[in-house]
Parts: sequence; C-alpha cells; structure tokens
Amino acid sequence: MGPRWKDKVMRRTTTAALAVAIAIIFAIGAFRPSCPQAAAARSAATARGMGMNLSRPDASRKFDSGSVGAGLPMAASVDLSADVPPISDQGTHASCVGFATGYYGKTWWEKQEHPAWDITDNRYQTSPAFIYNKINGGEDDGASIYDAFQLMENTGACDWSEFPYDGNYVKQPDSTDTEAARQYKISSSWGYFFSQPAWAPPTGYAPANDISQIKARLNAGKPVVLGIPIYDDFPDYGGNPDSSFYSSADYYSSGDFKGGHAVFIVGYDDSAGGGLGGFKAINSWGPTWNGNGQVFLSYKFVKKWVPEAWYFDDLDSSPTVASMSPANGGPDALVTISGSNFGANRRSARVGFQGGVNGSVVSWSNAQVKVRVPDDASDGNVYLYDWNGEKSNGKLFSASSTPGASWLFAEGATWPGFDEWVLLQNPNDSPSSVTVTFMTPEGRVPGPDITVPAQSRVSVHVNDYVPNRDVATAVYVTGGPEVCAERAVYVNAQDGKWGSHDSIGARNASETWYMAEGATWPGYEEWVLVLNPNEEPVQAGLTFQTPAGQVAGPKRTLEPFTRWSVRVNDYIPAGDVSTEVRSLTSGRGVVAERSMYVRTADGKVDCHNSIGATEPSQGWGMAEGATWPGYEEWVLVQNPTRTAAGVNFFFLTPEGVKQGPVMSVAPGRRVSVRVNDYLPGSDVSTMVLTDRDDQAVVVERAMYIRAAGGKLGSHNSVGSIYGSTGWYLPEGCTSPGFDEWVLVMNPEKEESAGVRLTFMTPGGLVNGPYATVPPASRKTFHVNEYVTGDVSTMVESDGYVVCERSMYVRTGDGKAGATCSLGLLASYIQAGGSAGGSGGGMSAPMTVKQVSRLRSQYLSR
Repeated sequence: MGPRWKDKVMRRTTTAALAVAIAIIFAIGAFRPSCPQAAAARSAATARGMGMNLSRPDASRKFDSGSVGAGLPMAASVDLSADVPPISDQGTHASCVGFATGYYGKTWWEKQEHPAWDITDNRYQTSPAFIYNKINGGEDDGASIYDAFQLMENTGACDWSEFPYDGNYVKQPDSTDTEAARQYKISSSWGYFFSQPAWAPPTGYAPANDISQIKARLNAGKPVVLGIPIYDDFPDYGGNPDSSFYSSADYYSSGDFKGGHAVFIVGYDDSAGGGLGGFKAINSWGPTWNGNGQVFLSYKFVKKWVPEAWYFDDLDSSPTVASMSPANGGPDALVTISGSNFGANRRSARVGFQGGVNGSVVSWSNAQVKVRVPDDASDGNVYLYDWNGEKSNGKLFSASSTPGASWLFAEGATWPGFDEWVLLQNPNDSPSSVTVTFMTPEGRVPGPDITVPAQSRVSVHVNDYVPNRDVATAVYVTGGPEVCAERAVYVNAQDGKWGSHDSIGARNASETWYMAEGATWPGYEEWVLVLNPNEEPVQAGLTFQTPAGQVAGPKRTLEPFTRWSVRVNDYIPAGDVSTEVRSLTSGRGVVAERSMYVRTADGKVDCHNSIGATEPSQGWGMAEGATWPGYEEWVLVQNPTRTAAGVNFFFLTPEGVKQGPVMSVAPGRRVSVRVNDYLPGSDVSTMVLTDRDDQAVVVERAMYIRAAGGKLGSHNSVGSIYGSTGWYLPEGCTSPGFDEWVLVMNPEKEESAGVRLTFMTPGGLVNGPYATVPPASRKTFHVNEYVTGDVSTMVESDGYVVCERSMYVRTGDGKAGATCSLGLLASYIQAGGSAGGSGGGMSAPMTVKQVSRLRSQYLSR
C-alpha cells in the first residue's frame, strides 16, 4: 500500500536545554517542540511515550458509506470497555500504535469471538511489540496507524506471551511467532473516517472533522482508533480541573504541541463534560495515569484538532479444515491437512485421530499440516486442535491402507429412459489412472479402468456397465495426480419424467448432509439418495424441515457399498421441505444427494439435482441466476440449527449490488425467496449472509425456465461457502443442441477480479477468454463461442470468486432440459494428490464464513 510515511524534524534548542533534549531524543526518538509534522516524542514533563506518525492519506481507504448504523436508534451513550484487556503502559517507547491497534483493538475483537478467553492472561492479549517492531524500521521513532492495519491484514499479530513487549524495539519475530500471527488477521475492511495530511493549524481544521460516522460505528458495537495530538493541557499535564474530560486547547502556540499519539476508543457519552459530549479513550500510559488510564475526549477536540480516525473489522480465527488427502491410510502413512487458521505448532496444537491418539506432526503451518497416522488410530473423524485446544471441523478418515475413493456420487440411474454419464477432468501436467466402481442396492459392481490424459477430459457412459439399475458411483485414482469428477443424467422415461440433471461429486463421506431445496406439491416428485461407501453397515436417518417446523423421517441400516432411495412425498405430502441426512453410526459417514422431477400445471417441467452441504454457514454465494421473462428464480434457506438466524439477501448484477430481503428463519424451518419479486429482468448472483457469527443456515438456488429463445426446463445448485482463485468444471458440451454458460461472481465490494478461462477437451487444451469482474458483480461467459464438443473448464482468478456452469439442452436424440452445477475447488486437485493448492499455482480456498470482511462490507451498520 506504499511506504511508511515519516516526517523528520529540524530541532532548535538552546544551549541550556541541550542536555535535556539529547536525553529525550535518546529515550524516545525525534523531539517535536513545535513542528506539526514531527516524528514520535514524549512530554519532558511527564516522560510519557507517544509515537503516532501521520498516515499518508489514501483515498481507497476512505470510509465512503453513509449506511453505518443505518436503522439503529442512536443511544445517548455507549461503552464497549468491558472486553478491553487491563490498562498497560508503553513506557518511554514510541509504541502507542501497537497498543491502540493490537493490544487493545485486536484483543477486543478476539474476545468477541472467544467469550471464554481470560484477557488478563497475556496468552490471550495481542502483542503490541509484534506490530510495532515489524513497522518501526528498526528505530524507536513511532509508526502510523495505516502501517499497523496493513500489517495486521497481511500478516496478523501474535500474542504477548509469544512475543513479549520488553523494550527491545529492534527484535523481530521468528518463524513460529510469524506463523502464530497468521491465525489472527484482520479483515481487509479497514480504513479511516478522516485522515488529515498535516497536524491542525493554529485555528484548527476547517471544515471541522465529521464525527457522526464514528458515533454510528460505536453505536453499532464496534470500536475505533484515533490518532490525536498531545498538548500541554492534556490531563496529567497542566492540572486540568476535570481530568476525566479533555475539552481541547482553544489556542495554539509553539510550545503547546508535544507529539502524536494513538488511543483506542470504546464509546461515547453525550452528557460527558457537563453536556459537551465526548469519546471514551483507553490510553497506554498505565492504570494510574489520569486516575484509571482513561479519558473522555470532547467532540469539539476531535472535530477541531484530531487528524485521524480509523476503523477495522476482524476475521474469524477458528481452525477450519478444508480438505484431507489421502482420506485413508495405515500406521505411519503421511496425511496432508489443508485449510486455514491452524496457527503454529505450539502449546496444545495437535492432530487427533479416532481412538484417542494423536498423529506425529511432520510439518505445521497456518494453512497446511502434514502428519503421520498413529499406530492405534481407528476409523472416524480427524480433528485439528490449535495452540489453545480449539477444535476444527472433522474430516472422516479410514485407518487402513485400502485406497479411498476420490469422488462419490449417491445419485444415478440407468433404467430405460435414463442415460447416465460420469465426466472426468484432469487439469494436471501428467496423466492419471482411474478406476470407476458402481454401487447398487445389492452391492458393488466393477467398472472400467481408465487413463485420463493430462489437461484433458474423458466421459464414462454408466449404462454400458450397469444397465437397468439404481446406481451410485465411486471414482478411485490409482496412479498419477488427482482428477475431478461430475455426473450428468438425461431423462425421458415412460412415466413422464423428462429433462436432465447434474451434480459434482462428494470429496468425502460425511456424518451429516443438508439439502435446502425440496417440494412435494402436485407435479413435484422428490427423492433423497443415500450412499454407504464403507466396508461396514451404517444406519442413516432423515429429518425434514418445513415452513411449519421439523418432522422426523425414516431410518435404515445400509449394507456396505449400497444405496438407499427415499421418496420424500411419502413423508411430507404437498409441501416445501428441506432435508437433513445423518449417519447414526459413530465414526462412519454417508453421501447424500436430492433429485426432483417436475411437471406442474403452471408450466414448470424438467428435473434437477444437487449434492447436499456438509455444514451450515454464516455466508453463501451463488454465481448463477436470472430473472428475465421466462426465468423464475428461487433461493431456498434451511435452518437446521437450534438458533434462529437473521438472514440478509444481496443481489449482485453486472451493474452492481442491490439489497434484497431481510428475514428471520426459525430453528428447524425452511423459507423460500422468489428473486423475481426483488430484482426483475436481470442476470443476478446472490449472497446470503446471517446477522451474526453464531447464526448459520444452508442455502440453495433453483430456476425454472420457459424462455422465448427455446430454453426449457429447470436446474438447481447448492450455494458455496467458499471463494477461491481456482475452479474446475468437469461437465460441459457445446455440440449441436447444447448451449453452455460459465458464471463467475466476485463477492468483494472493494476489489475487481481478473478471470481467465481455459478449456480442456478430449483433444487437449483450448485457450479461453480473459475478463475483469468488477466489485460485487457477476460476469457471464458463453462457452459455445470458444470451443465445440465435449469440454471441461478451468477458471483462474487473481481474486476470490465463486463459479458455476449452466447448460441448456435440446438435441435430436431426445436429450432436453437444463442443468447447473457449482464448480469444484482447484485446491482439491493439486498435482501429486495433496489438497490445498493446485498444479496451476492457485491458492487454497477461503471460506465465506472466514472472510468476515464480506460480512462487514455487506452488513456494515
């Protein structure tokens, strides 16, 4: 963001004052007797450290929304100080920025995420030294708030115990300190309400600073950092009669200005100072300063004399496992766990396997851990525990050397009128050997052994191997790098089922699956497909969530490698319904999908299908969507939790973002939103965000199409809790009768994303287009314009985007309808088989729920 901005100062001293000046300079850096742009100093009268250097004004960081706190009544007073760590003392060093932004600011935010943390314990306090030492250039000469926030966004900050504040301003964090810091980053949503280029002139700033947005943010429950000037009459300096309230000097003279200082603002009170009003500031001059280490800064002072006011938002620091490869292995097998917020290998950090045993760690970073399987591990979930014992989400692991499936599909049928295909995409630089195995209600059926050439695509016609059956599918990579897989079914059955549906595969079995979409009204036939991919029997059960509440569904014990088909109409007749599928056998997972066949009196026709979601989330993104004449779009929200969820809809169009409905979804309920009612006649992507971090839902999108151009049918996809810089779309066809589109959504409200498409065909690579997707926007690519025939697609981006693919089908051999699918994360398909990156150099995904900057951008109050 640019170099650290420091202003050196010419010093004028008298001979008599020379010894004092030298002592002051030696202790704290450059002395500022009068120059309004001077380096950090301390008051000779009080020996207090200061050190806030003015930031370089950066227009891109200017808070430009008037909506902060919109709709909230403005309280007469606010106090957020309950979650501030104990008042500390920076001593004579120029480190106030490290204290205000890190020790107070970041610690306060982490306390919101971890209410049980004891912030009197320095393990739970952010280190001011980590921040100050990283940005002071090796001199005890102060720092800017801008530089501190830039560091905290890009690098994070570790705790005081890990990197103590001991007066050594030159010492730099080691590799463990730095890796520990990466777990505790702030959002990119930080900036200033105002940032003056110079200290105030003798008459104060004109026009005066606007403090309304500062008050609104505090009123919304979020603290602020101020960069203030220190004058002679500051409390404890000149005998102010009311040292709990600082009104401001009404004058300016060469001896009054002492230096710049950063303070943490935790509230305001309109009645402070006898009704003048002021902001409550937490200082870093010790608990005895001014009586309690705090002071109210008058509104007048902040308007007239304060050069900088800053805000920042936090990121989720909870450890989250995105993938584990391989998902099976015997003793001493090397397993790679990829994700985020793992921190450093310190204190209580470990990887726990079923059986109460821990793996032997080979390497540990914030984004990836390599661990060896312990001797006594048993089948079941593997969890990563961070330095404080905080537990990640679990990933199922088979403690045997039998190769685990790379991809699993619960749905599939090859009865007369059903035509099923499995599509395999290899985006790597070397070929892959693949075995396909089919699982029916009666058990396993061997499938083909296939070589998938490098950077190519292969199609497997399932009817050729398992005719006239219900069928699930497992794809095993037996040699070479990982591939990605998708399944498509074309339907023209004698009982009236008609159309096509499609879904990506499941990377692993899971103990729980959620499906937000579902309907059993007249003309709708819904099926839930459950696969047991284990070598042992598994009992599974279904629970239904409806607009009226939760309904218990059936249970069944599935034999190994078998599939169970549940007709939902038999349990919830004539209603909207979401479904939860749960494995009732501890340590064993299943795979679940849902299919619907539609032929209604109002013209809805076709079939659609989607894999379930394995967890609810605070944020969901859906790239596809359209509300043009002939397109009817619905977003379905399921709340399988025990907490009511406030849900906010945002519609992202090629022209920008539009606020959608806001609603509450009760526990065990499902709601349906017709997007056409809020945004007619538009291409649209959708963001769904809950009000708070402790609220989570599951989201899908369904579309019904009868367009003037001949498009007909319906399609559906689960939303994504991931944004990623790399996506793969295994299915695709642009032969006559097939019309294919790739949809890319950029959820960032502040940054554009450059996007490049590359196509993989049976004949090899074909270069596709490059485009820029503006902030909070969506871009549509028509694949038929670039390639003809079977095609898989790779999407690469320099930003975190969400990607889907839609196809509209009407061919001479009877294929018809519409299909849509979310893409596969490129991080699953890294060359060499480990997840967490890709052969193309694309980074690991970032979960929407972890990207709290998105929630702060869209839900700023």
